[in-house]
Amino acid sequence: MAVRRSIGGREVLVSVPESEPRALVLSLHGTTSTARQQLRYTGMEDLPGAVVAYPQGSVPSRSGYMWDQQGDLDHLAEVIDGLRQEFSLPRACVCGMSGGARMACAYASVRSDDVLVVGAVAGLRAPSVTPSSPVPVLAFHGTDDRINPYGGSRNERWDESVPESALAWARVNGTEANRTDVVVGAELTRTTFGDEGGPGEVTLWTIARGGHTWPGAGSRPLLRMFLGRTSKAINATEHIWAFYEDRL
Repeated sequence: MAVRRSIGGREVLVSVPESEPRALVLSLHGTTSTARQQLRYTGMEDLPGAVVAYPQGSVPSRSGYMWDQQGDLDHLAEVIDGLRQEFSLPRACVCGMSGGARMACAYASVRSDDVLVVGAVAGLRAPSVTPSSPVPVLAFHGTDDRINPYGGSRNERWDESVPESALAWARVNGTEANRTDVVVGAELTRTTFGDEGGPGEVTLWTIARGGHTWPGAGSRPLLRMFLGRTSKAINATEHIWAFYEDRL
């Protein structure tokens, strides 16, 4: 069960496992969403042995919040540092949806010593600066995403395609030359740079006809009209957890 905690003067939802904690996951909500909605959407509260923190962006946006990619860096660092010290945890998995994925990428770029892996759903962006060490990245993106188009857009915050973002991470991780593409079923393509399980791995799951959604999550008809189709062919929460757990 997640409870509200005050960390660095801001409220953070935190779930602590009944078993001995052995991992730390930060799950970042999307733009106009909230920490509570991210908890319900992803189902990460039940990850075995994981302390899962759901911080909240600092900028009000409609009925929710959005992330300040500069101003919220220190808060996320406080959350990670505080929980790692309290529970003697390893480096974190920092993951997110849409704007939360962009925030996860920005944080891993400048604070790579805190981050063991990044999970980016419907929001993978290139590193803002070159990280001090390689950061494994796992991303998911639908080809029919109208909010953050797979092929990029003219919007300044979304001016590169998702494959270009994956390639940018592979370059800074030193795995650009080692690429494999595998078609997995009718709607999934897996593009991997580097060795699977390696320190510089970058893997992008491309979801044919997928919308601006979290693969494997529940969906409601009205949201589907606006956000598009949710793939059930793959579960982002399970795959992000496995990607992280393999490196613990």
